[in-house]
Amino acid sequence: MRELILNFFSYSFAVALERLCSFLLIPLYASTFTVAEFGVIDIVQTTIGVVLIFAFLQLETSLQRYYYEYESKERKFFAFTIFSVILLLVLLLVLLVCIYAETLSVLLCENTQYAYAFRIAAIQMPFSALSTLSLILLRFENKVFLFATSVIIKSILLIALMFVFLRFSGMGLQGFFMSQLLAVFFSSVLSLIFIRKLLAFSFSKTAFLKSLRYAIPQFPARVGVSINSSSNRFFILGYLDTYTLGIFSMALKFGSIMQLFQQTFMMAWNQFLFKILQKENHKKMIQSMLDLLSPPLFFLVSCITVFSQDLIKVMADDKYLDSSKYVGMLGLSISFLVLTEIVNVGPKIVQKTQYISINFFMSLIVNIVTLFLGVRFFALPGVAFSMFLANAVLCAISLITTEYLYRVDFHWRLLLFTLMPVLALSLYVMLGGDLTLGMKWICVFTLLLLYIPFFMSAYTRYKKIML
Repeated sequence: MRELILNFFSYSFAVALERLCSFLLIPLYASTFTVAEFGVIDIVQTTIGVVLIFAFLQLETSLQRYYYEYESKERKFFAFTIFSVILLLVLLLVLLVCIYAETLSVLLCENTQYAYAFRIAAIQMPFSALSTLSLILLRFENKVFLFATSVIIKSILLIALMFVFLRFSGMGLQGFFMSQLLAVFFSSVLSLIFIRKLLAFSFSKTAFLKSLRYAIPQFPARVGVSINSSSNRFFILGYLDTYTLGIFSMALKFGSIMQLFQQTFMMAWNQFLFKILQKENHKKMIQSMLDLLSPPLFFLVSCITVFSQDLIKVMADDKYLDSSKYVGMLGLSISFLVLTEIVNVGPKIVQKTQYISINFFMSLIVNIVTLFLGVRFFALPGVAFSMFLANAVLCAISLITTEYLYRVDFHWRLLLFTLMPVLALSLYVMLGGDLTLGMKWICVFTLLLLYIPFFMSAYTRYKKIML
């Protein structure tokens, strides 16, 4: 537990700075782009993100799963094998996107004027892949300082380049994507310098096949996750417009405060999980993590929900104020991805990763059906609630699967009870409920008093486990 907490805060410091930099740029984006242009940025980035998962094939999970099983030169051969396969696939996909950029622009943006944006974003992909894989190696080698240095330099470069291209050069959307490309290029080069001694230029067919057997059953799940998280954009474009997508994208920017928690937890969790499996009481340790994490997670979502309008007034522009209604529900949706990481341990431990794909596709069905109905009858509130429902269903199915494969006895009733207050608050705000400043603080302190006993009770149980 101590190692998990240390890793979490070590990596969260770097990622928090990266997220902070992203937030510092919101006023620049809000003053530079129209709401519709902000929607175009989101759809281009979403499309490239979907394409990129087909380069990884979930092989980065194999890198994490088997990294400690290799030693010395074999570990370096293994890492190089994963790197080389992913980079080859990325380059092929870059070529395809560049060839069909005009087609993508017409299909998604209704004209060809944004083809350049798709091309510039596509050229980022090899450097993004290199950066992601390099950061994994730095984490697993416990090189926290080098990890933080790489992330922080990328963030500083991004801020500086955005101001140069948007504020001083006035390049608009082209400047946005050029800034991202240059920032990820330089940071990936730096990361490669940091890990150069962790790679040996030799391809291992045995390691590749072993990694593929672990990764491929999870790949449909990764596709499902991507569709789950991105399909709402395409439904908004299909039934509404780029203006509405811009409102949704801004809400997601603020709701993604929870992604800071998600990303840093995922960095620390897999490393922690695979190390504690040899301990006799590891099931109790896993069980306690859900009880410990859910109260502070839901309290944080509550705070974001209550003060979302104030955040947008300070950080963005009045034209984006309508997005404040959806911040809480989107933040709650993302929080369920954190909880899913904990309850989804069964398939990973018993190495039956095909169950992960099954779970994600079941939640995908829920997402598509509720999106179709929600966007047609309730517009943007229907989209936001659909995202929450899909992630909640994913968490529930993952919990059931783990209990079937590797019984942990999670306290799911406790989780439901702690969920109800924040869900009610998020729904109230999303449906137009207004809160005065006094009411906001009353909500915060009431929920704090509610969640503290749950957290302390979970902490007491955890201490008993460790005795």
